[in-house]
Amino acid sequence: MKHLTGAMRIKVFNHDGVIIWSDAPELIGMTIAAEKKELAATLSEQAHAAYITPEHRDFLHAERLPRVPLIEFYVPFSLSQPAATNPPASGVLSIYLYPRELNNTILNGLFLLWLVTGLSGLILFFSLYKLFRTVYFRQREAESQFAKLSADQGRILQIEKLSAMGQLVSEIAHQLNNPLVGVVNLAQLAEREADDPQRVRELLGEVRKAGVHCRGYVQRMLGFAKISHSQPRPTELKALLRETIAFFHQSAGRQHEVALAAPECDVVLEIDPVLMRHALFNLIHNAAQADPGGVVTVSIEAEAHGKIPGWRLAVSDRGPGIKAEIVDKLFTPFFSTKLDGTGLGLAVAQHVALQHGGTLRAENQPGGGARFVLWLPAHRSTLW
Repeated sequence: MKHLTGAMRIKVFNHDGVIIWSDAPELIGMTIAAEKKELAATLSEQAHAAYITPEHRDFLHAERLPRVPLIEFYVPFSLSQPAATNPPASGVLSIYLYPRELNNTILNGLFLLWLVTGLSGLILFFSLYKLFRTVYFRQREAESQFAKLSADQGRILQIEKLSAMGQLVSEIAHQLNNPLVGVVNLAQLAEREADDPQRVRELLGEVRKAGVHCRGYVQRMLGFAKISHSQPRPTELKALLRETIAFFHQSAGRQHEVALAAPECDVVLEIDPVLMRHALFNLIHNAAQADPGGVVTVSIEAEAHGKIPGWRLAVSDRGPGIKAEIVDKLFTPFFSTKLDGTGLGLAVAQHVALQHGGTLRAENQPGGGARFVLWLPAHRSTLW
């Protein structure tokens, strides 16, 4: 057994824990207190083994064993005596093995573990690096494209503003040019007929009418520019409608009948009465022009949009209705189907509705005629 591979120490203990044989003769006859627990456990149970380190076995130095990790085996044995009267001899065989191959295997396993961990880490690092690099450059590209789109959008908005301004200037020039051409022609005609005072007075009257027309157009343009400034205050809507209808009758004459259908309760809204009167006047005037001999009906009733309570004001006529091809153009500034129209009435009315958090829509009635529906919220938290 002395030549057992890896054996560093062999000891044979009797039943009393005394070394009766060892590969180190100086240990024979000794009792090692540190091993009493293992000896007792081996004698009472069965063989066992333990992996020990120099820190856990102080007697290794006393036995002149190298301070390296060892595996200790304790194997019980029993030997029968030749004489039947003698009891069998029993004891424990203790072997300390240096697990060189096991240690090498563990070290190789640890090396392979660290190698695989390192390689996996490198693979993960390069994979994540490639992913982050791709994401980074795509983000940079997206930011660059977004910046370019923002710049393009800014240029497009600027072009649209200039285009709208050009359209506005063109429309104003057109509206003023026609009467001014007439003024020039009338003035030239008056010069040629200066010897006829009556004729000159007639021509000057026409010049005055053209001037009044130009002044009215300029005033309407100024009014359109001022509707962005509002002064809201609690206003009773039925009273405002009656005032608007009375003003309409004063300006257009009594040939147009306007019927008002409203609830008995007061309808108080937080609105700008001046702007709202202007918008309602435009709707009533537009309905009267669509049906000169008919009745314009104005109705007020409660109507909620989703969960928002509000009031619905409808201005209806029995005229020819709205043609399908002009529905999308009705609220476009300067669009008009009338030769003498400015195209601002409905645009102003819609702007006032939006300014008060409401809506304005146009629709044809089932029985004929058109209906313009103005909806206003009952409670306003903000006003433009």
